Amino acid sequence: MIEEKLRKRLRRSIITVLCIIVVLLICSGLFSAYMHSVRNNSVKEQVILEAEEYKTRIIKQLEADFQTLSTISAFIDSSYANDKKLLAEHLDKSNQSNTFLTIVFYDLSGNGVISTLGQQPVVNASLSELSSEGQRVIKLAMEGTTSVSQLFESLFSDSSVFVYSMPIYDGDEIIGALGASDHIEIFSDILSGNTVLGGGGYIHMLNADGNFLIRSSKMIVQEKISSIFDGPYISEDSKSQVTQALQNQERIFSSFSYEGESYPFLLEPVGINGWYLFCVNTGEGLSANLSASAMVTQVTFVVVLILVIFLMLYGYRLLRNYNRDMMSLAYYDSLTGAENLSRFRQRLNESLGNSGGSVAAVSIRQFPFINEIFGKERANKLLCQIKEITERHLNNDEFFCHDTSDRFYIFFRETEAEVVRNRLNSLISEFERSAEISKTNYQLAFYCGVVDSPKCSDPEETADCLMTHVQFALDRAKGAHSSKIWFFDSELHIKEELENYIESHMHQALKDGEFKLFLQPKKDLHSGMLSGAEALVRWKTNDGRMIFPDQFIPLFERNGFCAKLDTYMLEQVCKQIDSWIKTGIEPIPISVNQSKLMFFESDYVGTLIALINKYNIPAQLITLEILEGLALNNIEEINAKILQLQGEGFRISLDDFGSGFSSLNTLGKLKIDELKLDRDFLLNASDQEQKRVRLIMQQTILMAGQLGISTVAEGVETPENEALICELGCDIGQGYLYSRPISAADFDKRYMKRADSRDLNTVSEG
Repeated sequence: MIEEKLRKRLRRSIITVLCIIVVLLICSGLFSAYMHSVRNNSVKEQVILEAEEYKTRIIKQLEADFQTLSTISAFIDSSYANDKKLLAEHLDKSNQSNTFLTIVFYDLSGNGVISTLGQQPVVNASLSELSSEGQRVIKLAMEGTTSVSQLFESLFSDSSVFVYSMPIYDGDEIIGALGASDHIEIFSDILSGNTVLGGGGYIHMLNADGNFLIRSSKMIVQEKISSIFDGPYISEDSKSQVTQALQNQERIFSSFSYEGESYPFLLEPVGINGWYLFCVNTGEGLSANLSASAMVTQVTFVVVLILVIFLMLYGYRLLRNYNRDMMSLAYYDSLTGAENLSRFRQRLNESLGNSGGSVAAVSIRQFPFINEIFGKERANKLLCQIKEITERHLNNDEFFCHDTSDRFYIFFRETEAEVVRNRLNSLISEFERSAEISKTNYQLAFYCGVVDSPKCSDPEETADCLMTHVQFALDRAKGAHSSKIWFFDSELHIKEELENYIESHMHQALKDGEFKLFLQPKKDLHSGMLSGAEALVRWKTNDGRMIFPDQFIPLFERNGFCAKLDTYMLEQVCKQIDSWIKTGIEPIPISVNQSKLMFFESDYVGTLIALINKYNIPAQLITLEILEGLALNNIEEINAKILQLQGEGFRISLDDFGSGFSSLNTLGKLKIDELKLDRDFLLNASDQEQKRVRLIMQQTILMAGQLGISTVAEGVETPENEALICELGCDIGQGYLYSRPISAADFDKRYMKRADSRDLNTVSEG
């Protein structure tokens, strides 16, 4: 009996041991397969990450070369374009300090300069002398497109090159195209080295047909082959698949066998000219370390036996729970259970790559007061109710998230504004109807911003771009009271971006001298000679961007910066008059616009006197132009200041008379020296059917003359305009017939160097 019990116990022990062994073998096999999968996935991810890194380096190299070319282009203007020899010297000198092989410039007629490293520049070269691919990218640049050419055989350097090209501007007009060629081997240093895949791989560069552009010095297949389709890389079964991927610029993983070994590889599109990175994993370096680690892990697994099983199961359970908790923290809102903004951005990127859609931002008005009135618990419950309602309103492939306490973002598949508006109205109506707080006397209110993207094929249409735009639309909706849903307006956004740039840069621009003095001549209609000029301001940034007065003057009038700008321009005028006097040129009077803020500053007169004393110029050479609006309610105060200024020698002009609420009553009361008739007044008066308007203008000029006030007509654009104002008895003409506003330097060259240049009967802008 005891023996039988021992046998049974022994049998049970053996069975238990056998079961444990079987379980260990099965677990060992499963674990080995798992480690193999982990290794493959790790290598695959490593290949992708490194391919992306090298692709970024290549693009940065291209951007650096474009920046070099842009630097060269900054010194080319119409004077260079017309003087090919001077341009050739400039390009040849530039070519000595960069890596380009050849630099070319062609004007719009196809005539240009070619500078090749180590060769004499070619002047008056014809565009037809370039290869067809070179001609193509140069012509694209002439049309305003910056581009990179395909690889081709250069006619000048006798080697395979590609060309960068960009348009050359003079002001807002394209005057030609600048191009530069370089070897494809400039990327060799980027792709070479022993760090690829941790020393366990190498990278070639291919074109869209699979031909080698750059071959790595470290490779497995040593045969000299021109294409990946010619060697052992691509099997017959996968040729069509790889060809299709190359044509579609798609990423593709595959492998090839060579001398009995299998090697995985990745084809990664660079995104330029159909170029590809061909990344091969040799199984050494990082991959070899992964294989060794997997073997050690498996041996340890067998040796430790049961302990490993328990640790593995326990570790798996901890890891599973940890991953679940981390996923919840990373992608979900702890309060409502909805996805958070990080997850929303991720899904938005994925969705925009497939098709279009709209992003809406929904926010609760005065949410902090809801917290204060109803308490945090009921406010949180409201957010949870909004989350549940939103879920019910979404279609397939649509999603949303809860971001801040009072804001939700929603992705709709529709892009049509009215459809999205109706869906949002329906959603908000249910919020307001079903939320528990709505059952009290408190009226919930929401506002929404919306931006749509038909399809995210343009690199600018990224998730970040859309989220920025929807935030802009939401801010507009918050300030709007007529509509609770605001759709993103790109033109308004551009305008506000410009206003933001202006306000954030205006003080520095003043310090850097970016505000330029421009002058427009005035013609004495009695003598035909130059009688003076009007000072006008133009903002030219240090990077060459031109900002016009109608873009910044209204903003300066609102934020008060116009007073500082007026003072600055007065000083520029004083400097200009001083330079004429010092160089022996007879100066002419210059009129300067004065803003209301400047005119009413307490130290206004003192500032003007200090400026003319600083530069030792007569006050009679400066005419201060004021607007009639200054005197609408305080003529006595204005006249007192005018008389004070006139006592110092300044002349006072009333600007834009004939626009707005101009009146003869004001004209009769103000002690001004000059009256400027608005250009719209002249435009109306020159119309043959507007005899009454002409009569009023004539009588205004007559009355001004009787009051001892000279008259200036603005907007003289045609000989007919000039004949009219002469007939009406006007004293001075100003307008495009004589010249547009031009820089002070150009004004000097055109009007101030010779006495005969001041005869405006023969001088005009043309």
